[in-house]
Amino acid sequence: MENTKIGNKEAIALLTTISFNQIIIFGVKSIINNTSSASLLNLLYLSIIILIFTILICYLLNKFPSFDLLDISDYLGGKILKWSVGILFFIYFIIFAGNSLHLFSSCLEIIYFPLTLLIFIRSFLIIGATITCLFKNNALYRSNFIVFPLIIITTIFMFFSDMKYFNIENVYPMFGDSLFYTFVGGLNNMIVFQSLAYIFFLPPLLKNTQNIKKIVITSIVISCILNLLCVATVLFTFDGFTEIDELLPLYSAVKHIEYGEFFRKMDSIFFLIWIISFVSYLSLTLKFSANILKKLTYSKSNFFFIFISAFLLFITSGWQKNYNTSLMFTENFLSYFFFILVFVIAILVLLLAFIKKKLKGG
Repeated sequence: MENTKIGNKEAIALLTTISFNQIIIFGVKSIINNTSSASLLNLLYLSIIILIFTILICYLLNKFPSFDLLDISDYLGGKILKWSVGILFFIYFIIFAGNSLHLFSSCLEIIYFPLTLLIFIRSFLIIGATITCLFKNNALYRSNFIVFPLIIITTIFMFFSDMKYFNIENVYPMFGDSLFYTFVGGLNNMIVFQSLAYIFFLPPLLKNTQNIKKIVITSIVISCILNLLCVATVLFTFDGFTEIDELLPLYSAVKHIEYGEFFRKMDSIFFLIWIISFVSYLSLTLKFSANILKKLTYSKSNFFFIFISAFLLFITSGWQKNYNTSLMFTENFLSYFFFILVFVIAILVLLLAFIKKKLKGG
């Protein structure tokens, strides 16, 4: 069983990769469009809130060692609650990943493959993710750990390479359009911390569940730093805007990078790393989704459920007509779904289970 568990480094890489892909696909665009010049302030504010909730989640999870949210739901309300929570998270993972697949595929089509049908690009990505997910002995988590340092290095490299184009005055007015949009309306931007939804299913995967607090907080801090670097790069590089029309603002920022004649087209290298990272994110989502179905049905293997999850994810990726409708769906529906599921339902289940255990003298 030891080879089915993952260490601290693999777990940190897993959570960070999930959040990083959201900042690449829609996060930067959405954050700056929502909070304009106050984007960095909004991210700092959200980072503090996320860290507080993360500490609370880890504290409650530590009261149920090796239990995930499904086990805790079963303890609290039996099979009905377990199935209800499991299906809600499964639906969320599939719909969100499917929508992300549509967004990312649309960007690939427009930027690099204008003559290729979108369905072929989506198929290529989902097939790659499914194959990766089928590898045994935690090859998925180990391969993701290889991608992890590339994500960090390229993000830092992009920030410092574009620094010569920075205009720090773009941060003014510091509070953006208003205090309300920065601190209340900007709460929608919490959706970029997508890894929070996966934390509840992490304990059974860990070699040492006592390290979950250290793992999760480390990944959140790294995600916060990466988010700040990405948003700062776009915010300071491009002047005179209130909204970003670019599909991938970070791609536009990367195109500015030049180091002599030999290193003039570095955007392709960055995009290749982003593609690998995105396939890794899809694979992780398929794995978690399949594990939910496996636990709900008491099956011994999740092999069949990986294909079911992949098929449903591919179907949902074709729901939206174009990039803009997918982005609107993320901002107007999925952000609220995420908030209710993570900050209301999941935490409420953990709190009530904790109270029940305390009343029983546990």
